[in-house]
Amino acid sequence: MIRVLVQHDQCLWHTALHRGLAGEQGIVIEDAERDEDALAAALRLRPDILVHDSALMPPECAEALCTALPDTSVLLLVDPTRNAGLAQDLARLAPRVGFMTTGETFERLIDAIHRLTGGEAVIDAGIALAAMRARSNPLTKREREVLSLVGTGATTREIAESLFLRVETVRNYLSNSIHKSGARSRIDAVRIAQEAGWI
Repeated sequence: MIRVLVQHDQCLWHTALHRGLAGEQGIVIEDAERDEDALAAALRLRPDILVHDSALMPPECAEALCTALPDTSVLLLVDPTRNAGLAQDLARLAPRVGFMTTGETFERLIDAIHRLTGGEAVIDAGIALAAMRARSNPLTKREREVLSLVGTGATTREIAESLFLRVETVRNYLSNSIHKSGARSRIDAVRIAQEAGWI
């Protein structure tokens, strides 16, 4: 039996995946607490496969999960319009981490789960191509956090309060991000970082 844990922030997606997989022979669904962190749930339940929304699984979390649970593989479901967002940080974790787009069929999902369990690499061709074309991320974790908040429309002061930093420190991170990305402004830096898959 393959024990599968499904984590998705969209209720409809989560329910559909949960019910669909529960009806498959040879698959047992593990239940996490509502709003439970993916890593905490996986550590508690120790599934064979964690099926997760790629947008909510930063590379450091996927890496931590692979380190903490050597017998668990991760299958990330990717929005086909955001392939570049995976870049190389996540793609290098294959075959422990697999990638398929949400445009695939349910049968392909089942096949991917079985292949990952067998130690095979699972990666959509479009995702692999986007990862190969992605530029290396020059931004630090804190610079990515600051730029992500700029993308939400937050002001420098709001970002400082949110990250418990001084306003001057946030300005330094923004300046570094603009310089590293070759942008003309903070908004341009956000655009470049999003297109390159850095944030």
